[in-house]
Parts: sequence; C-alpha cells; structure tokens
Amino acid sequence: MNRKVSRRNPKGNRRGGVMNITAVGVVATALIASPILLSATIAFRPPVCPQTRRSPMSSAVTLFATIESQQEQQAAPIQFDDQDMDISETISEENKQQQQELRTTTEEAQKKKKQRLFAKNNNNFRHNNNKAMADPVFLQKRTETLLRMTSPENDIIDSISLGNVGGGNMKVDKRTFDWLIDAWAYSGADHAVEYALRLLKRMEHFKDRMTMGGDDGDDYELYPDVKTYTKVINAIANSGKEDAGEQAEAILNRMIDMNEPLTMPNTYTYTNVIDAYARSAPYNSNAPYSAQRLAERMEELRATSTSEQVKPTARAWNSVIGAWADWMGEEMPWGEYVGSGAERAESCLDIMDELASVTGNEDVRPNSYNFNSVISAWANNGGGDAAFRAENILERMEVLYRQTGQEDVKPRTVTYNAVIDAWAKSGELDGAHRAELLLGHMMELFETGHNVDAKPNVRSFNTVLNAWAKSGVFDAPVRALKVLSRMEELASSDWDNVLPDATSFATVINAYARSNTFGKADSAYEVYTYMKEMYDATGNIKLRPNNIIYNSVLNACAFTMGDFEEQSRAIEIANSMLMELDESPYGKPDHITYGTYLKVIANQMDPSPARTEIAATVFQKCARDGMVGGMVLRQLREMGMGDEEFEELVGISIWKAPSLSDLPSSWTCNVIEGKRLRRRQFR
Repeated sequence: MNRKVSRRNPKGNRRGGVMNITAVGVVATALIASPILLSATIAFRPPVCPQTRRSPMSSAVTLFATIESQQEQQAAPIQFDDQDMDISETISEENKQQQQELRTTTEEAQKKKKQRLFAKNNNNFRHNNNKAMADPVFLQKRTETLLRMTSPENDIIDSISLGNVGGGNMKVDKRTFDWLIDAWAYSGADHAVEYALRLLKRMEHFKDRMTMGGDDGDDYELYPDVKTYTKVINAIANSGKEDAGEQAEAILNRMIDMNEPLTMPNTYTYTNVIDAYARSAPYNSNAPYSAQRLAERMEELRATSTSEQVKPTARAWNSVIGAWADWMGEEMPWGEYVGSGAERAESCLDIMDELASVTGNEDVRPNSYNFNSVISAWANNGGGDAAFRAENILERMEVLYRQTGQEDVKPRTVTYNAVIDAWAKSGELDGAHRAELLLGHMMELFETGHNVDAKPNVRSFNTVLNAWAKSGVFDAPVRALKVLSRMEELASSDWDNVLPDATSFATVINAYARSNTFGKADSAYEVYTYMKEMYDATGNIKLRPNNIIYNSVLNACAFTMGDFEEQSRAIEIANSMLMELDESPYGKPDHITYGTYLKVIANQMDPSPARTEIAATVFQKCARDGMVGGMVLRQLREMGMGDEEFEELVGISIWKAPSLSDLPSSWTCNVIEGKRLRRRQFR
C-alpha cells in the first residue's frame, strides 16, 4: 500500500468542516418526535456522509425528511408477529411458554447450521465427494429404514433389497452397516453417536443368525469386526463430548473381553480411543492422563506380543500431545490451576524419542506433525517464555533436518507460521520484531534453496501483521503498513501466494484501532477504501469486503481519542460504515457490528438523552434483525441507561442482569457466537 494515508471523509472529499456531535442529538430528537417510532426504526439508516459537506442541522433535516417519507409509505405501526414480543413492554407470563418453544426451534436451526459448518470445515472429513455422507437427514432416513427392516420381529434369512429414498437398492449386509456408521462418524450431527451405537447393537444381535449374499456371490456375515467397532469409536471421538473418552474406552474394553480374533483391538482402535480423550480434553481435566496411559499401554502390548497388532505410533502420540495442549492444569482446592499443558506436551517428544531408540520402533519417532503440535501448544499457552520455547523446538527441527536430511522432520511453512504466531501472542516487547525477523529467515531459506518448503505464504505475512497490531509500540500502524506494502511488491513479481487478502487489510486496520495514533478512524477508513478499490479493479474474491472489515473500521472509530473534532469524525465514519454494510451486497450487520457501533456511541458521546435514544434505536433495529448477541447486550448495559429506560427497551430490569436466554428467540436467532465460526462464514 504505497499511497499515503490521508484524512478524507468517507466519500473522498478533503475535510472541510466538522460534524458537531449535537447533530446526532438532533437526529435522535427527530426520531423521538415521530408518532410511529418503530416504523421509522425498522428502516433506520445512520446519517450518510455526503459528497458535499453540509452543516450538522442540514444532515439531520435530510435524515428526518427521509424518515417522514418512509412513514407515508408505512401508515400503520409495525405489527409484531406472534413470535415477537413488543420491545416497549415487559415480558408477560403468557408469552414465556411460547417464547421457550420458539427458542427451542431456533436452537434446532442453529444446530443444523453447526452441522453444515462441521461437515465443511472438519479436517478429517474425507467424504466430501459423497454428498450423501454429509447429509444427516438422508442418513437418518437410510438408518431408520435399515433398522426397521432388520428388526428382530422380522424373519430375515436371505439377501434383501430395499428401495431407498432416491430410488435404487440398499443391500442389507455388513458393508451397508459399516458405511452408515462411518458416515455418521463424519456427519457432525448431534445424534451421530446414538445412531452409530444403534447400528452396532443391531449387528451384534444378528451376528450369529444371518448371512447375506453380496453382489459378487460371496457371503458377507452381518458380523461386527474390529473395523466396525473402530468406526463406532471414531464417531464417539468426533462428537467431542465430555465423556467421549470414557465411552470409547468402554467399547475398547468390551472388544478385549470378547477375546475373539475378528474383534481384537488394533493400533487404529487404540488411536481412536486416545483421540476421543484428546477431543474431550477442553472439558475433562483427566482426559490427558487417560490418553497418555493408553499410549503407554500400546507399548506394553507391543513388547509382549509378536504380531505387532498394537504398537504405539507418532499419530497416536500426537493425540496425546493434543490432549495436553488443551489441558488447563491441575485444579487446586482453592480453585486455581497449576501446571503447564504445553510443558507436558513437549515432554511427550522426549518419551517418543526414547521409545524409538530403545525399542527400535521408528513408527513412534517424533515427526514434523508432532513438533508442530507442540509449537502450537506453546503458541496458545501465553506463558512468559512460550515464544522462546516454541522457537527452541523449531531450532531443534532445523538441526535434525540438517543432520539427517529426513523429510519427516523438515520444518515447513506451517511450522514457521506457528512460531511467528507464538511471538504474536507472546506479549513480549520485541515480539513483533522477532516475528518479522523469522519471516525474513523464511524468505532467505527459500531464496537460497536451503529449504524451499519454508516459502512464506499470505498467512505468514498476516501473522506478522497481527504481531504488530498486538505489539502496543507507538509506530505499530506504520510498521504494519510497511509489511502490507512488501506483500504487494512481492505479489507483483512471482510471489502470487502472498497477495494481501481481506484479513491482511483488517489486521492493519486493527493496528490503527489498538494504537494511540491521532486520526485513527480516518486512517482505518482509508485502508478500507484502498482495499475496496483493489477489489473493484481486480475482482479478486479474497479482497471482497466482509463484516470483519467493516467491524474493524467501526472498532477504530470506537477507540478514537482526541479532541471534539476527532470524536465527531469517528461518529461520522461509523455512521457511514453501518449504512454502507446494511445496503451492500457483501453482507449485513451482525451482532459484532451492532455491538461495536454501540461502543462508538458510548465512547464518543457524553451521557445524554440523545445518546440513550440513539442506542435504543440501534438496539431495536438489531432485535428486528435477530442479531442481539452477548456483545450487544453488554454494551447496552454499559450505556448508562436508567433502569426504567432499560426495562422498557429490553423487557427485563437491568438489575436482574439479563442474559441472552432471557430474551425472545427472534431477537437472537441469527447470532453466530465464537470467532472461528464467524470467520468461517467469510472463507
């Protein structure tokens, strides 16, 4: 980004005047005077920053004229649907049951959305070419049909063909059962484990009764073998539930107790049980201990058996490392947690090295995946020396690779990115500088040919940008802009993989938002404008504006500091951004947008009736959009409203500390909480 960031208004004109904050109060007064406030609120738009500068009163009058025009088109007040509750009234007892039912319906819709996101983003989802396996509705119909036809009440002896939902036939044989269990394992559905267990139970019931004919004429016993049980355990592991490990190990023990050759657990079975413990580690403090116990048990079985049906592997230990990475520490009686999960994760590397050296089992020797997992554990640890520990592991990998030349310990781009991320999160005074030095090291390794797999990508640069944004140094925005310019320079040559994307620009904007730079709202808006011009010129989908960009600019407006003029300018830009997003093809305001806009009003306006009315207007629009999230409710509580005003707006006294579950479901139905889930919408 080579052009100088200048202070322009949102339409590109040089600043020729100041929008007095009292203009916002005039807008609020106009809204209050309206006899049908709700009607005006539904179509409310913040004041537009005009092409030609107008006086504050002129802007307010223009907006009021627009509202009056809308009122003529909406002669009657908005009638709330049965599922809504009048914003101006308290929640009545008669509506509570109805709202609970609606809330349940909304939760079910959110679960379906979660399932789609799981199927799309789960790294283990290996059936993305088979849409049927990613469709819980189809799987449920298929499973219910199979269970009904194989019910003990039916006398099934021979091969049976059943018409399925889409036409064609479904064979009642082991492969069909296994296919459905496997599909449920990767479906992401909340009831996946339930159906997998029901299918397994049916197979166990018929295993001694039936033989089904296959397409090739061979017999396929309807008999669950080690693969079947392992698939069920995998479904349990993928559920990520708190008791997933215990439930998976119970099936493992059942397989051992059967003492049958076809169902004896193997390496994959144990690995999936360990994985179940690892995925439940965020909710189960004992999970890492159990995961490591099973990995050590695998070595005992290997040492006492000649078949090597079970032996520890780097893959199994990687799940142990993952479990320790999510470990919060040992809970003390006084409520504190003691211990480092990253420290325990790193100790696993030494255990694996020793096992490989002593037993000759090279399958357990640490590889790049194990090293990367430990580096990520340190990056997420946030401890005082976390970044140093992460970089030490990287140096260990570099030494191993130079000494052995083995590809499986070679540090690659993802490894370096994880260490850069550790420095970005470290809070060290020189963290951003160390991150940028490591980026330069990657470029040198690639350009000299010493490690062509260390070539930086856009994520490498974005992580460095994030390091500068979080650094807190006085010139962080300038340093971030230099990194962004470097990305553009490289992309113009033969480094297409470092072309800045929307995340790059959003991070630079965040660098301004976190800084004490004068005029940060203007600077943030200029970065956004530059990105949008690039998108319009190139059509590059990665530069397409999204909610993250708009919210980042609003955040810069919220934390603008300075004189009266700066505060006025921040409000002006925030109004423009909110209106532009609401009318753009790039998305619609979400709960973060509304929450951040409320923060702009709270930070840039003194407490007054005008500020309260603006907050109420924005909240009403937010409620109509189904976007009342935690941030919105929190900002509204911190707005300084009186209890009567708050209760009239929300329906609950502010002293009762209302939560989202206390609100009508229609107000919250479109909220997606969680940073990762929100970001997935824009990929």
